[in-house]
Amino acid sequence: MPKNKRQKYERVRHLPNVTLIEGDEPTTWQSYPWNHMGAANTATVLELGCGKGEYTLALAADYPQNLYVGVDYKSHRMCVGAEKALARNLTNVHFVRIRIERIRNVFRPGSIDAIWLPFPDPHLKNRNAKLRLTAAPFLDAYAELLVPGGRVHVKTDSAHLYEYTRETVVRWGGRVVASTADGWGPRWEGDAANGPISAYEKAASIRGSTIKMLTFTLTARRAKPMPCAAGGW
Repeated sequence: MPKNKRQKYERVRHLPNVTLIEGDEPTTWQSYPWNHMGAANTATVLELGCGKGEYTLALAADYPQNLYVGVDYKSHRMCVGAEKALARNLTNVHFVRIRIERIRNVFRPGSIDAIWLPFPDPHLKNRNAKLRLTAAPFLDAYAELLVPGGRVHVKTDSAHLYEYTRETVVRWGGRVVASTADGWGPRWEGDAANGPISAYEKAASIRGSTIKMLTFTLTARRAKPMPCAAGGW
């Protein structure tokens, strides 16, 4: 492991705005501070697969009345965002190290106003479809955590993931409220219309990739879980 990464692993353990949830540590949402911090904030927003927390930091600076929580499993990346949040005195930011499959264990049901999925891994092979952050089991989790009418914002440079997500949301019973395959457009509202531009997005644009966006709600609740089909959705 590179020395710089080892140093970040050590530093992140001592940051006051980071919670590290190890392995299969038993968890209940009542144990964690962000479920109580949100009471003093207008809204609570998650960035899943946050990496260095570029969206979390930018949105927290623009909307100080909201609480922003970045979630990832790679704590050395979160270390960068957490240290920047402290340096910028962003008191409405927290980072959580946990696998996204387990977020229902650490967030209160009906407590999340919006979820950002900036450039998630498209997992292009069909056998890995269940790992996509817009696969049906993840939608089940988001639906439980979101407030009524809460929105999920997806940005991707993968045409495959974009189409997969549109189809999956509709089959799940959700509603696509805004979408475009050709960059930001007039149909976008609020945070989604003026969202941050990450380093990855800048690089993708320079390469000539088309950035695709999707916003959807999950107000309809299905009677039973929907399996991921072999065809990939």
